[in-house]
Amino acid sequence: MSWSSASLSLKYRLRRAHPRRGALHRRLNRLDLADAAEIKAVQEQRLRVLVRVAAAKSPFYRDWFRTSGVDPREIRTIADLSLLPLVSRRDLAERADDFRTLPRRLMWSVRSSGTSGVPIECYRTITSSVFELAVLEHQWGWFGLPSNSRRVVLRGSNFAIGRSRGPTMAVPGANQLLVSSYHLTPDRVDVIVNEIRRFSPDAIEGWPSSIALLAALLRDRRMTIPVDAIITSSEMMAPGQRTLIQEVFDAPVIDHYGQTERTVMAGTCEAGGYHVFPSYGIVETIPVEGSSTRREIVGTSLQNTGFPLLRYRTGDEVRPSAPGPCPCGRALPLLGVVDGRVEDTFTASDGRPLPLPSSIVDDLTGLREAQIAQLRPGVFELRVVPGKGFSQSDTAAHATRNIARQFGPGQELRVRVFDALPRPRSGKLKTAVVEQPLTGETRPARPAIPVQRDS
Repeated sequence: MSWSSASLSLKYRLRRAHPRRGALHRRLNRLDLADAAEIKAVQEQRLRVLVRVAAAKSPFYRDWFRTSGVDPREIRTIADLSLLPLVSRRDLAERADDFRTLPRRLMWSVRSSGTSGVPIECYRTITSSVFELAVLEHQWGWFGLPSNSRRVVLRGSNFAIGRSRGPTMAVPGANQLLVSSYHLTPDRVDVIVNEIRRFSPDAIEGWPSSIALLAALLRDRRMTIPVDAIITSSEMMAPGQRTLIQEVFDAPVIDHYGQTERTVMAGTCEAGGYHVFPSYGIVETIPVEGSSTRREIVGTSLQNTGFPLLRYRTGDEVRPSAPGPCPCGRALPLLGVVDGRVEDTFTASDGRPLPLPSSIVDDLTGLREAQIAQLRPGVFELRVVPGKGFSQSDTAAHATRNIARQFGPGQELRVRVFDALPRPRSGKLKTAVVEQPLTGETRPARPAIPVQRDS
């Protein structure tokens, strides 16, 4: 994916200028004051709309309703969801186009490997993307952060590789200053800090691991950059990371949970509760085998009519929420602690830390499973299980471009093709792993990528 200030600014402006944006914010404000019965009524009204659209226009659901004997009109309440099948990530990986109700050209495509190593491609309508932004801005408002806040964003580095102007890029239309996650090194910190101070942000936003790297660099120099809020997502945050970034940026953490599939969204409130946004999606949970305390999140999207997902198994596990109502006073449902994405930090050949390395495989196609492993600093192995449309040469070339663009030059990559990826004892495949101790050994990049097949 290529990044440019103009394209990012245009996309953000389109969402902020959408004619329904004001109405969406008013709806979210009303739900803050609603009771549980009102919230349920809102969800069920949207559910009936989504089911009708899915049954009429989605090949996947049209076929299911035709063969199951279930009449779409029977799905009227949240309790009726049990009549529908659970949809797995594998269903989505193999039949994504069958879920669509609109042509691809009318929607935005998103890809991810998630936490399971199963690459998927999803689509979302512009209206659903506008609603998602409205939800995020609404959550910021709980902390007094305005929707037009100026944010320093640390989430990837595609925009920075090969650029002569440095590791930052301003996106004026979005009030954002992008900072490359893969250029957070002592020799660049002065440039980055000067750009941040010149930008005068209201908030720091991004991956917790990236924000923590910047915070550590600032702490080592006895520097702080006070802001109004720290906005996090995509990763679990370690207690030490939270303490560090709050000390350096002197602000509360606003965390939110979501998925590429856009079925469920939840976020922290000012009282510390983790609330589900009920007009975004319906949350169910199902037991996790072998555990009495953890349950898997099952989500039903309520806004993305172009790509409806009903009872989608997210693969994310959650622990019970605290008993009783949230001290914030809102009746919005509470979600427990989510056991989300936890990844080892990779190391480049020149010693740079590389946060959230699974982003390397997020946009690969034609795969049933994928895993990126670091064998030594700067030496990586991509492990794949072929899927529909798989090409060894295309996958190797695409991954090599991703490595160069996101990790920088001087890395080594090899690709291995498996019939099935080996699982750890837990049975859950991690998308990114460090498999050997980091010894500091480096090796120059090879001109060709060896590809071998293992079973």
